[in-house]
Amino acid sequence: MTSARPNLIAMLERVADGEDVTAHELDKAIPDPLVLDEREKAAWEELSHWADDDDIRAKDTKYAASKREWMRGHLSTLRDIDWHPQPPSSHQRIKVGIWLALFLFSGASYQLGWGIFGGYDKQVSVALLFIGLWIMLPMLGSLKRH
Repeated sequence: MTSARPNLIAMLERVADGEDVTAHELDKAIPDPLVLDEREKAAWEELSHWADDDDIRAKDTKYAASKREWMRGHLSTLRDIDWHPQPPSSHQRIKVGIWLALFLFSGASYQLGWGIFGGYDKQVSVALLFIGLWIMLPMLGSLKRH
């Protein structure tokens, strides 16, 4: 996500709500469209076409309505959830590595009938599954809605 996204969203909302955006406004808000990510670039291109097609929209109301619907589609795309990954720390890697080894070992013990945990192999595997979920919960903090 770039810093231009709020400007794009504001312009898309204006068009979707029945207002217009000019090419000058678009160029002023986003001077360098090459820095946009893929979704933002698609929205910018659609806004650019909108600004250039004012004569066509004046003649054809169905065309204008369909373009406004496209703007709503771009709005929903830009408002989607973005994943902002953070590389795991050494502590997190070690913790997950130990958990994975224990989980695989207990699962193998249960599936292969080794009985290493004295008949509690299934319960140990389920407990380790919940511990794994608990370990992964902090990663959900990196999931952000824009």
